[in-house]
Amino acid sequence: MTRGWMRRTAELHGELAAIADDDPRWWLLAGGAAVTEPWPARAGYLASDGEPGTDTFIGHRAPLAADPLREAIDRARAARIALREVDSTLPEQPLAVTIARRERAVTEPSALDAAAFAIGPHCVVAALDDPTLLHQLAAAARGIAPPPWRGPTPFVCVSIGDDPIDTARHGHRRAWRAGRGPWLGLGRAGDLATVSTCHLVVDGYGHACLTGRIHALAEAAAAERSARTRLNGHAALHEGDPHHLHLAPHALPPLPPVPGAVPLGIAWQALDGLGLRALPLAYAVGRILHRTAGRPDARFSPTLQIPVAPGRFDDPERRKRRAMFALVSVRFHAGVPEPFEIFEARARAVLDREIAGRGLCARLVAAARAAPTPLSWKRRGFSTARPRWLDLVSDVLGGRTCVSRIRIDAPVPPSCAVSSPSRLASPDDPIGASVVTVVDDGDRAAITVCGSGLAGSHAGARALLDEILALTAAPTDARTEVLGASR
Repeated sequence: MTRGWMRRTAELHGELAAIADDDPRWWLLAGGAAVTEPWPARAGYLASDGEPGTDTFIGHRAPLAADPLREAIDRARAARIALREVDSTLPEQPLAVTIARRERAVTEPSALDAAAFAIGPHCVVAALDDPTLLHQLAAAARGIAPPPWRGPTPFVCVSIGDDPIDTARHGHRRAWRAGRGPWLGLGRAGDLATVSTCHLVVDGYGHACLTGRIHALAEAAAAERSARTRLNGHAALHEGDPHHLHLAPHALPPLPPVPGAVPLGIAWQALDGLGLRALPLAYAVGRILHRTAGRPDARFSPTLQIPVAPGRFDDPERRKRRAMFALVSVRFHAGVPEPFEIFEARARAVLDREIAGRGLCARLVAAARAAPTPLSWKRRGFSTARPRWLDLVSDVLGGRTCVSRIRIDAPVPPSCAVSSPSRLASPDDPIGASVVTVVDDGDRAAITVCGSGLAGSHAGARALLDEILALTAAPTDARTEVLGASR
């Protein structure tokens, strides 16, 4: 038994020493993990406790609706159809749920009947098929407070109005009350139609698939309504409605900030042709991080996370599973980075071990799952609210950048994809962390950089994205965006 513990400790220490400068504390981490790693796993998803730090959004360009109230109802109904279609197809990610936070966050089943609509300072919650819903939204738009809702927790929150792009990933939280609320939000940030989610419920692949399906269904509903308008005439659509219940986008009351929202710098752009792959991106980001860390003689760049789907490569269900993380870094000698081919070979070996469940992150997560401590404690160690004494561990295990490529089979428009970074900048840590995401449907792709610190402003995110593209020599189309720069 002692020999097995020593072997596991040495293996884990070796994995840590392969990506960062050795430190005596790595022996403590490796030894502690080696104790619990063989124990039976305890239930619970570790990576999220439903807090704002695990909110995300994916958005795509879409024209402003002439009738935002009816569009909001169409989008909520499209979300309900999409959830019912996709639910049960993503392992460990049931979608017909809402979130409740007690000592820890849990999911609760939902019939997907009630929806919330944030409009100005008010939040209208009603049955989605309520024939008076449009009247309730029109009243709220005129400043009339809606009646209190005493039914089930709404499964979605539709924000009617313009959201700041830097906090749009929190949109679903406008419908949270008494520690309960939806994990799904629909909104608009400038020319982007956005779909916000929480990692407690769904990962990036499922989020991208769901976004594409909601977009397609909402477009079909809008086309059908437009066809009815041409056929019947505008007045016929509002027959029996003395107020016409029509509100132009410019007449919408402003949306208040989401409580607890954390702004991020964001930049994105469409890519011309196939999307960039994760390892060339990671190599470019590692070189940038090595320079900005201010230690030109360092042997390793700060670490980077790469999400990977567990399972065999020939498994068609593999990408639908909850993602694991692989940790890599770029090695340097006298300030010169190793050749990409050497980095690529080593990184692929790391990815292969993680996919097979034998890598550093997979083993540390297994040890954390088995540890006999409350789930809320474990989740706190994964969050940006972790104790300061975990900073050394988070520097390496959390990484300074997450580099993600989401490849999906369903068609989606070029998409801006925003996730919270592993850590937020502070006076003691001005670099912070960032997330680099490529969404690619095989025909169209886009890349997004967001973050705190180095990428904590829209201009900073734009500069980081430009440098990444220059280092990868990626062809791009002529359209580029620095979202929110005018706000």
